[in-house]
Amino acid sequence: MEDVMIFETYGDKTKPVALLIHCIFYPGASNYRGIIPYLEKGYYVVVPRLEGLDYPHHDFTPRVYQADKIVSWLKENKIDHIGFLLGASFGAAVAFEILKELWLKIDVAVLDAPALKQSKVRGMFFYMELKKLVKEFKTRGMKVFDNDPRYKYVSMSDKEYILNVYKNLDNDTIKKLSFSCYDYTLPSAIYRPDTKIKFLFGEKDKARMNLPEIKNLHSGEIKIIEGMDHMQYIFDKPKDYLNDCGLNVCSRI
Repeated sequence: MEDVMIFETYGDKTKPVALLIHCIFYPGASNYRGIIPYLEKGYYVVVPRLEGLDYPHHDFTPRVYQADKIVSWLKENKIDHIGFLLGASFGAAVAFEILKELWLKIDVAVLDAPALKQSKVRGMFFYMELKKLVKEFKTRGMKVFDNDPRYKYVSMSDKEYILNVYKNLDNDTIKKLSFSCYDYTLPSAIYRPDTKIKFLFGEKDKARMNLPEIKNLHSGEIKIIEGMDHMQYIFDKPKDYLNDCGLNVCSRI
């Protein structure tokens, strides 16, 4: 029997859809906990749990298959219009696959620190980094969060979920996840004249190494967020983050 991807939903189904696809370090809705309260005032928020980065654990599948499962869910739920598409890091690569679904109307698409680069060397470095983090979670448990500034805004329930996700990652999954972040070949262009596309990068984010590929794509606006590291902006300043995404959340508070 085929595994079924889990989808978290928030808000009123009759409102426009906001599809949020998470990164590796903040699986599930933990990536978006700060912005969901603002978004659900005007959107029906949908957060798929990417396979391999979920709990209960499913086997990891490549981004194309992850995107296919999301698209299937959208079709099953008769959703053909996305008001706001947001992908973070590895989730941005999955979101980019969804942008290729031209039958799907998308108003605004934001790719935050997108993992859209082809580099086996970078994949190996990230594999070693992620393997070390997983080992720490397995040996030290919740204590990892005490000294890791990335998780200072994360709630206790989300920390428990993140811990469960990481404790169930085996070496094969870690390797596939790591190299998938640096195994992306961008098309020469993406044709979506009715979609406002934006790329966000923190000034201190290592993901800025992907800028040459993004610039060559000639699709969408690129913004560098001053003073910010990887995924920092969305947690430090959620309202400003959404405003930079092109959403006027202040009028909904």
